[in-house]
Amino acid sequence: MSLPPLADRCHPHPGRAARAAVLALGLAAGMPPAAALAEAFGDWRLDCATREACRLSVEGREEVTGEPRFTLALAASGQALALEFASRGPRPDDGRAMQWEVDGQLLHVLRPGEFALHGDVRRLFVTDGAAGRKLLAAMRKGTRLRISYLDAVAEAHDAVFSLDGLTAGLQALAGKAELAASPPVAAPALAEVAAPSRSEAVAALGIPYAVLERHARTSDCESTDSSAFRNVDIPIAALGQTAVLYALPCTVSGRTVTYRLYLRDTGEIGGLETLFFALHDPRFGWIGTDLLANVGFDDVSRTLRADYAGPSDRTCGYRAAWSWQDHAFRLESFEGPGDCRDAGNPGRWQRHHPR
Repeated sequence: MSLPPLADRCHPHPGRAARAAVLALGLAAGMPPAAALAEAFGDWRLDCATREACRLSVEGREEVTGEPRFTLALAASGQALALEFASRGPRPDDGRAMQWEVDGQLLHVLRPGEFALHGDVRRLFVTDGAAGRKLLAAMRKGTRLRISYLDAVAEAHDAVFSLDGLTAGLQALAGKAELAASPPVAAPALAEVAAPSRSEAVAALGIPYAVLERHARTSDCESTDSSAFRNVDIPIAALGQTAVLYALPCTVSGRTVTYRLYLRDTGEIGGLETLFFALHDPRFGWIGTDLLANVGFDDVSRTLRADYAGPSDRTCGYRAAWSWQDHAFRLESFEGPGDCRDAGNPGRWQRHHPR
């Protein structure tokens, strides 16, 4: 994963200019704007290009910020309806339940096994028929839906949707798609997509501002906007349900990249910690450092590795591994030169035992 400039760290959203350009191209080609092909029912929009491709949708917003990030849709799927919830920002964690509320009343806790990803990882569909029937019945009678969920780093989100026009829109959809008056809810015809790993889901969220701010304020590292970091990997790993490891590059010299590592916890106590590690040097003995070289993390073994062939002003070289143990990294192995003259010859290094 390459490190883009700080201005590119937020989730992208299409701007008005881009939408206007697309509309202008369509009009120039003699095509009607997309809105002319759709019918409006209150806040909902019905698109029916063909009988088999009828979709009723509404845009939703993040409750706190008002940012438009979500889509709720009902589409014809055979003789059933597919109920879709999609996010253009942080997506729900695949291993956690979501709360669906209508007009402030908890309607249903949608649990893993009652929803699945279809089409792509940002499109979540209700796949449990009983849950879908319960949700849809309440939504028909309500005015406002709120979906509350936690993302991959356990941060909370509330997506709110207007239900104004849903009932009329469903009636129109049923007529155009030749469905029963109250069709069941079922999985769509789209292929099911495997959920990403926890670390993949966490990495997709990018680097939080709090980590970037700590890095800029407390380190002597090169700016994260530096072109030297353009193609440098950034290890990001989920260490638990709420703990995440971020390794931000500090310097680049040839093939050696040094990193400063941060542990962010979004649990009940939470917080952000700069990590320090023990290194052995034949001149100084065991020393502490906030920089590791050529960092890599193995998700399966939950092992952090780093290596450097010196010499430098602080260390003559090392090859080390740390395992994550609930709340901290434990040093498992350390190899380094017994004499700085062997700094560039790892074959002559020896093991050091801190315990």
